[in-house]
Amino acid sequence: MEVIQCDFDGTVTRNNLSVLLRENFAPEEWQRIDADYLLGRITVEQSNKLQYALMKEPKELLQEFVRQHIDIRPGFVEFVSYCRENAIQLVIVSSGLDFYIETALAQIGIPDLELHCGRTDYTDDGIIVSYTDPEGNAIDGGFKSSYLKWLKGRNSKLIYVGDGLSDLEPACLADLVFATGDLATMLRLESVVWGRFIDFYDLLRLLQANQHLDGSTTTS
Repeated sequence: MEVIQCDFDGTVTRNNLSVLLRENFAPEEWQRIDADYLLGRITVEQSNKLQYALMKEPKELLQEFVRQHIDIRPGFVEFVSYCRENAIQLVIVSSGLDFYIETALAQIGIPDLELHCGRTDYTDDGIIVSYTDPEGNAIDGGFKSSYLKWLKGRNSKLIYVGDGLSDLEPACLADLVFATGDLATMLRLESVVWGRFIDFYDLLRLLQANQHLDGSTTTS
């Protein structure tokens, strides 16, 4: 059985809802924390914990903002239907957060997708973010990779779909990768089998034609 592990921000969506939320509701300190992540000083999980702790708006206000800014990559709903009809397990694994990912998926009519992401609690002192591995252990790094290893252990072939820096490590552990955005640029330096996509119609065509790529890299 094939399983597809798919990122959310910048992959399922064309925009990045997490960045939009921080830009609109967090003080400027979030940018310094984000820079520390991009420079490799902290993990993406640690950066999200620090950045969302700065945000004190009510959950309902943030969710309404999300509903107004959802920009789903074309073909995603059709891609989900194809996976379901052909017994392909599609799993969203994101270092993003439950309150906005669940809101977005419900808004487009597919709230029942398997989803693993950061969990949130709301307090007067900000949003508390937590991550756990598939066994329920709290972790501060390697969230996506821990789920990839778990999913790969249950299935014969794992396809990874992503777009950014936090996708690079798990992508290098997958059997086949479909990449867009910064991930496509970074994979040029890695010895992995990968293909470029623009929207989910591209992925549909590849799956339907069973065009599994050969060789170490491709930029098609």
